[in-house]
Amino acid sequence: MSNRLTLERIFNHPGVNGRTPVRARFSPPGNMVSFLLPCEENSEQSDLWLFDIATGDSTRLVDAAGLTRGQTLSHEEKASRERKRIVSTGIVEYQWSPGGDAILFPLEGGLYVCHLANGQTTRIGREDHYAIEPRFSPAGDRVCYVANKDLWVINMATTAVVRLTSDASDTVSNGLAEFLAQEEMHRFEGFWWSPDAARIAFTRVDESPIEISRRYEINADSFGVYEQRYPFTGTHNATVSLGVITLATNETRMFDLDLEDGYLARVNWLDDETLALQIQDRPQQRLQLVQMNPATGYRRLLLQETSDTWINLHDHLLPLADRGGFIWSSERSGYAHLYLYDSSGKLVRQLTSGPWCVLGVHCADQDYVYFEGYQDSPTERHLYRVRLNGQSPPERLTEPGSYHTAVIDKDRRFFLDVQSSSRVPPAINLRRMDGSRIEVPAFEDYGPTHPFHPYRDSIGAVEFGQIPADDGQQLQYRLVMPLDMDSRPTHPVIVVVYGGPGVQRVTNEWITPWTHYMSQQGFGILQLDNRGSAHRGRAFEGPIRGELGTIEVKDQLRGVEYLGTLPWVDMTRLGVFGHSYGGYMTLMLMMRSTAFRAGVSVAPVTDWRLYDTHYTERFLGMPEDNPAGYRRSSVFEHLQGLSGNLLLIHGMADDNVLFTNSTRLYKALQDANQPFEMMTYPGAKHGLSGRTVNLHRYMTMQRFFARHLFTGDEA
Repeated sequence: MSNRLTLERIFNHPGVNGRTPVRARFSPPGNMVSFLLPCEENSEQSDLWLFDIATGDSTRLVDAAGLTRGQTLSHEEKASRERKRIVSTGIVEYQWSPGGDAILFPLEGGLYVCHLANGQTTRIGREDHYAIEPRFSPAGDRVCYVANKDLWVINMATTAVVRLTSDASDTVSNGLAEFLAQEEMHRFEGFWWSPDAARIAFTRVDESPIEISRRYEINADSFGVYEQRYPFTGTHNATVSLGVITLATNETRMFDLDLEDGYLARVNWLDDETLALQIQDRPQQRLQLVQMNPATGYRRLLLQETSDTWINLHDHLLPLADRGGFIWSSERSGYAHLYLYDSSGKLVRQLTSGPWCVLGVHCADQDYVYFEGYQDSPTERHLYRVRLNGQSPPERLTEPGSYHTAVIDKDRRFFLDVQSSSRVPPAINLRRMDGSRIEVPAFEDYGPTHPFHPYRDSIGAVEFGQIPADDGQQLQYRLVMPLDMDSRPTHPVIVVVYGGPGVQRVTNEWITPWTHYMSQQGFGILQLDNRGSAHRGRAFEGPIRGELGTIEVKDQLRGVEYLGTLPWVDMTRLGVFGHSYGGYMTLMLMMRSTAFRAGVSVAPVTDWRLYDTHYTERFLGMPEDNPAGYRRSSVFEHLQGLSGNLLLIHGMADDNVLFTNSTRLYKALQDANQPFEMMTYPGAKHGLSGRTVNLHRYMTMQRFFARHLFTGDEA
């Protein structure tokens, strides 16, 4: 009899996924690898480690517990961690000095530098500052950071701290990415050093145009009312301008970017003197790459992308300093591919092509550009390289059968390969560019000592496949079978759904242990990427434009139809579960079909008028221009169609999908005399993070599904 997982084991120490290093990076000389690793005594706390490639030695550089003072995180830090989905404690971010002799990291508002020569860690900066987003200058002689919404710089030689901006207020911040930039545009930076360290470009964000809305945070023993400037769809955004500070003179020059209610999506330095700005219009159907000289203010358009649906933002701009020009990614062919441009913005050649998408660009040398993408399979991410001369197809550098995410050292001698599959937990490997592996003792293998190893035989079979949508496009699915298929004639199945744009769920990477636990409990688990999901091209994403919750529901029901062809599936005992957009999809599936006996909706958007501008308008446009689309996309439009047993879960301090989404639904269901169950978590944000919260909510979910999808002595 194989070992069986329990929820207590899944959410206890040590984590069953293993002590997989995170934020692994090469030192600037490329002779060492740094990484964060969960503490052996506390898997929720991360420490800083170092591996010496030459000697093979691994060392814990910094024990975070030794520096922890128990200081409460600032509001800005809490918001930043929520936007970045950081749930661990201890050291969560760090940066190498350009010379590779020191590592900088923030911890509870303090700034610390670990010196590799002697292993000593010292605190820098002002004691009265809660410092966030610290960054070494490219010369390594200074550190810039944000405190009290203003920019400050530390001289590493003299330890002097100089204030660079001084106009911060309740509504104005300098050097911080605004809410929309972080949450929806995935731009977390608010300032950028020039390559020669002579200047700092930064954003100045004025939130005063956004109306104040009152958000309630209910904690276990307190209640707070926060006047949050939340940019509800169709309302005003923050005003974002760009400043450039010249360090030698401490002179600041501000630039009005003429955004016309649009967005500053990305900022990059092309060289010491020139910035590249990505400016997106408010409908998000035009993206301009603008070159700007901050010394003169001169600007010119390098290129422009347009779309009839929307433009997907990316981080694929790669300046080629040694040869001039840059690499750029575009979906103009229908798929995200790489293009080579000269320094004037003239297209030189297309580098990749085909019915697949590029996912990320790493670096380039004289011959190749290195990138990640889906050329081999829509479910497997691989590292590739392609010649800049365009004379050969991309070459895959990682082995098939797994999902890979890579980090490459700047001299392209080694790369770190984070690898997993549906049946093998994630592991990180150090490899030479030819793919050969270098053993790193601190990088845990999936061997007898791995926490999941005792449960390796307790995994149900996993099936990948395709189902045609009504327009002929193929929908990828992943089906995890019940572990004990012969224990009963038929089994219930839970459809685990996300379904929202910008996200892909069906990949050949490690599946959350909760899925394997539910398989052991006798459930099948189906996941399907409906149209609108990411990384499949414009034709696959675009059909949801103008109305949400219709195309996605149709496609998910095609998955349900497929389940009906399987003899082991009991079609009278189907469940559905989703979080965030998946919570919304759970509601829409239960209101627009009668397929499900039970559903769990976590942190759902219930009315898109309650969500933000950048996300919502990308797909639905402005509310006044598309009132019918907003109405049909709201769960309240379909309330009378609700069938099945419903459990609603929401964090009571959610500042992303506001708790109001659920309280309005509670009231509407009560007024309609519709029965439902609910579970709320005091103090919990959108991610509902933390061991105790997750143990309780997943146990609540398991009991709910067992109660409604099993009967009699099967429960």
